[in-house]
Amino acid sequence: MKHTFSLRTEWTGDRGSGTSGVRDYDRSVVIQDAAVGEIQASAARPFRGDDSKWNPETLLLGALAECHVLSYLHVAATSGVVVTGMTCGVEGELEVDGDGAGRFTAITLRPEVTLQDEADRERAEALHAEAHRLCFIANSLSVPVAVEPVRPEALPTGTPTLPDHSARLGAPLAVLRPRVAKGPSRVTGLAERPTEVEPVMQEGTPAPVEQVRARDAAAGPAGATPAAPAAPGQATSFYEAVGGRPTFDRLTAEFYARVREDEILAPMYPHDDFEGAQRRLLMFLEQYWGGPRTYSEERGHPRLRMRHAPYRIDPAARDAWLRHMRAAVDTLELSPLHEAELWDYLERAAHSLQNSA
Repeated sequence: MKHTFSLRTEWTGDRGSGTSGVRDYDRSVVIQDAAVGEIQASAARPFRGDDSKWNPETLLLGALAECHVLSYLHVAATSGVVVTGMTCGVEGELEVDGDGAGRFTAITLRPEVTLQDEADRERAEALHAEAHRLCFIANSLSVPVAVEPVRPEALPTGTPTLPDHSARLGAPLAVLRPRVAKGPSRVTGLAERPTEVEPVMQEGTPAPVEQVRARDAAAGPAGATPAAPAAPGQATSFYEAVGGRPTFDRLTAEFYARVREDEILAPMYPHDDFEGAQRRLLMFLEQYWGGPRTYSEERGHPRLRMRHAPYRIDPAARDAWLRHMRAAVDTLELSPLHEAELWDYLERAAHSLQNSA
């Protein structure tokens, strides 16, 4: 038996100059189905998209999770297992190559089934294998998909129950039973990163007592140094993928060549320490993106926001920093995905350091 499915997608992100450059157009797309309506979509945030909209990666994961749920309900019904509720969490790992090509390398489904009779639990969990075998979407993917059933947590004794349905304005509305909340969907590798940049203050500038105490508390045990996180989704570190030391050397050199001439930023640096500041930024970025750990070995914990505290960093200073860093990044000629990932971090870092309106 053969079925045909069709829909239409339309790019709506022309800003007036088309695809004249990778930063010149919006990634907005509308997915249209005559019977169902529209879905507002975009690229994922690391790829210059809008994270308030659906992206291809989450749509794929959603299709897989929904297909598993529907396949499971069918298998349960034909096997005499009565299901009264079901959710399915899903997580996928995406790897991106140096040339910009990418793919999912692993997907995990975590279905949670509520049963009318808990005595059927073992039999119910065994049905996931058959549901996965039947799932159209799973059968269409080449990526390995793991299914890890999760047992629902029992409500505390005495917890009042809710009706299965309620009537409001004459329409029956399903009421979900209380359950432990799951974490929101997210793209890994963004929230975990420090949103900080290399300090511009002169070494030895005293900090207020409150700042010193906060700094010491944040530093943790003596001698502890933060791990250098590798960029997410990479077979090798981001540092290696973009060319290593020469790339970051050029980035910092181009950046400080412009900072030296900036009337807002230049006064924040000791005039005899521009080379030192450039080296510190180089060490910090190298370590952050998976390169040598020289920064922590020489300077300990970054404590970058604190080192900026004595300086007034207002929107004008922030924007000047971003303007010069943008020009420096443009000289690197990175792949679009690597450039987007680097710039996403730098942009958020600059905003995080603003301490004055």
